[in-house]
Amino acid sequence: MVCNSGTSLVPTIDGTLHHFDNVGLYDALFVMQDKESSTLWNHITGEAQYGPLVGRTLGPVGNLLQMNVELALELDPDIPVAISSRRYFAGGRAFGEGPVPTGPGRGDGPAAGEGRGAGPGRARGPGGAAGPDGRGELAPMFVTTLGTEDTRLPRMGMGLGVLTPTTVRFYPMDRIRERGEALIDDIDGRRVLVYVDPDTNTPAAIFVDASAATLEGKEVRLDSGGVVRSGLVYDAAGQRLDAERPQQLFSRWYGFALTFPGPQIFGQ
Repeated sequence: MVCNSGTSLVPTIDGTLHHFDNVGLYDALFVMQDKESSTLWNHITGEAQYGPLVGRTLGPVGNLLQMNVELALELDPDIPVAISSRRYFAGGRAFGEGPVPTGPGRGDGPAAGEGRGAGPGRARGPGGAAGPDGRGELAPMFVTTLGTEDTRLPRMGMGLGVLTPTTVRFYPMDRIRERGEALIDDIDGRRVLVYVDPDTNTPAAIFVDASAATLEGKEVRLDSGGVVRSGLVYDAAGQRLDAERPQQLFSRWYGFALTFPGPQIFGQ
């Protein structure tokens, strides 16, 4: 996904399962609507934005982490793995059935993937008809829905947003890389490791008991003697620890700043 923004939400309201579609755009982000009440929802925060269910939230909000099958199996060796029968590419080989995808819609190309609920004033649709293109620019259909942007960073800059009950902070990808692709920061009095996962090439954040970190190959080594490997945390004795993660969102700057106005920016 070129935008990547996604969270885990609970689609049940008062014990009833609801069903959702992308129905338009607002702030260049997709708007989600449930079929049962026609309420418009913010798919990042889970908040109802317009309609009869305003004031409700699809929660609790959970992290939608970037991972491949290998990492998923590290987390749970018994996890079911579903493989699509559609044509896809991996390791330079084609798998599955059907025509070979070409152009911007092929499986390894960019797609649009952020969502934000809103009132009808700036909504556009259908949301799935257009999206950010492969040059890292928003398509005109998206730009016309933008509100007032936060210009402290480039619109399409990628990074990791970390959220706690009292702090909203954005870690630009270039600043994570400048720090050796692994850094320790302080959030609300707790130390958090922010690093670029070598398996997925995407940023992630985990609370740790350390003051410095170094990326070595596919491991992040902590000055406490611990190691982060395949998204898992191990102590100095090699025992696996329960990893605690803050709420986080791998996103483009414009989408994160419009969803959570005025966030802190790491490094400035």
